[in-house]
Parts: sequence; structure tokens; C-alpha cells
Amino acid sequence: MAIEFIKQISHFKTVKVPIYINVKIQECALNHLNLKDMGQLRDRMEGQMYYNKLRSNIMSEFALENILFKTSFDWDKRMDKSYKRKPYSIEDFKVHLITFNTNNFPKISVAHTNLCIMANATEDSKVYLSGLATKELIKSSGLNIRNDIFEMKSFDKLIPFSTQEDLIEVLNKTV
Repeated sequence: MAIEFIKQISHFKTVKVPIYINVKIQECALNHLNLKDMGQLRDRMEGQMYYNKLRSNIMSEFALENILFKTSFDWDKRMDKSYKRKPYSIEDFKVHLITFNTNNFPKISVAHTNLCIMANATEDSKVYLSGLATKELIKSSGLNIRNDIFEMKSFDKLIPFSTQEDLIEVLNKTV
């Protein structure tokens, strides 16, 4: 992990994702790329990059949905190669999930995102979820790198939550 991220890890909630999820993610990747096994996927550089990104996205979605909704993960939607993640609807609020890896800080377009939660999935099946970031927090804590796209390098001002009820309370107070 990048040292800059490790210094701020205390601002994230850690969610341990069950190991069996990796098998399901592999099934999704093989289905999307029309391959027979992971050996074929790993033989292709773009295949391994695709798998790594898909794994990060699915693990992050699984962790957030497990905390917020306590429902079974919808694997059918993820088997669809054309799946595009939509913002999560929590009461009347739309919350975006932004995934990132520890070598790069998350980049967020405030033109398209009002509320978001950032997630980092690790190789050892942990997902680090940030607190809630509002557009104002992103603008004040992030670095404007171009055209209202901000890079978040500081997570200490984000609003923590533990459950859906906590998040709803935070949303109602903040927005």
C-alpha cells in the first residue's frame, strides 16, 4: 500500500469480504471476456488489468451493499458485461461509489457527483470505505486538477457512518 494511504487508513471503515467472492468475480470476468479459465485471462495483459479493475469494483460494491442494505449481492447484474453502476438510492439521496487503488488517489467530478463514498479493495479481500463526501467537502479537501475534477488526498473531514441508519441521519443533517 502507498504510504500516503496508510497514513490515513484510520479515516476508513474496514470491511472483510468473504474469500468465496473471488471465485464469483473470476466467473464474471471469464464470462465478460468469453474465456474458459483464469490461465487464458492471465496470459493476456489486458485480461489481467480488466480482472483487477472488475475485482476492485465488485468487492467495493459488495462491501458497501453489505453495510447499507444487508441483502444478498445480485450476481446476475454483474454477469452482464454492459453493467454500469448507478448511484445508490438511499431515501431520496443519490450516493455514488468511487473506487480507487492505493497507488492513485480518487478523482471525482463534482459536475456529476453530489455525494459519494470512496472504496479501496486490497489483495487480501479487505475493502476500506471512506466516510461520506459532499460536493462542498470534495471542493474544500480535494485538489482541483482540471474542469471541476478533484483529486482527494485527505479523508479526515469526510463524515463517518457505520450503518444505513447512520448514513440516513448524516444525509438528513448534511444535505
